[in-house]
Amino acid sequence: MDIITFHVSLDSDESVHPNQTLKDREYFLMVWMMFSSARLFHRKVSTIMLTDEKTEFKGLPRTVKYVRSEVDPEKLMLARTIAQLKYVQHHEFSTPLVFVDSDILFNATLSPIFEMDFDVALTWRTNAEMPINGGLLILNNIRPHVSKLFFERFVKIYRDKYSDSAAWFGDQLALRDCAGVDFSQISGLEIVEADGVRVLLLPCDTYNFSPRNLYSEISTNLSNKTVLHFKGERKRLMPIFWNLWLAPRRAMRPWLKVLSVLERRWLSKQVELEQRTTFNKSENKII
Repeated sequence: MDIITFHVSLDSDESVHPNQTLKDREYFLMVWMMFSSARLFHRKVSTIMLTDEKTEFKGLPRTVKYVRSEVDPEKLMLARTIAQLKYVQHHEFSTPLVFVDSDILFNATLSPIFEMDFDVALTWRTNAEMPINGGLLILNNIRPHVSKLFFERFVKIYRDKYSDSAAWFGDQLALRDCAGVDFSQISGLEIVEADGVRVLLLPCDTYNFSPRNLYSEISTNLSNKTVLHFKGERKRLMPIFWNLWLAPRRAMRPWLKVLSVLERRWLSKQVELEQRTTFNKSENKII
């Protein structure tokens, strides 16, 4: 499969995206961890970076392929969606496409998903306004023309209805409309048909899971979660989870085991401090 993400370097006065707050080296580290986690569970995966003409990437593997196009920083999310569409339109679909945010870690293989009969896979959550999260989007290669038509319709809806949300969130509103799912019924659905497209609805709780922004949330390896999404302030937890639970799987080198033990001890202390702070706050409320 192709694992595809998007990133452009913006000046502080250009940024209109709430996640565009980290320094470039921190973003590059996230991307490196995301691609590396994908390779842990999918050995033959291709890694693709969609970006603009000027962003320079340092520290990423040589195997990463860069696809560059013009990007409007004022319409960052719409620009990302258009860059994705261009990739879809030129892809031969010899493999499935998996579009992901850069703050994601793969925690298990996606292979079981592809045993199901679907064209597009989306992740849903209990949010009435935006039940579909845009952090993970899969286009299967069983019926390539159908997958392409879905994505083209998705972009058209974005442009026609949600251009005022081109900087942020508009993609999730457009995906909701394109899938045509009723939020009141979504938790009981698995595959729905939208204009001839078989849409597989995957629960975010397993395939796009965002832990709470607490150290205690990553004190285990979250083995029942396939994809982890470190949105917003949760990004601080991403390198810790990687070092503690995923990096040791890459090789059996002794120094990795030592680092994992040290990381675990450090995390235990943070969890203890976190619990004390929470307890003290609750005590103050009682008083």
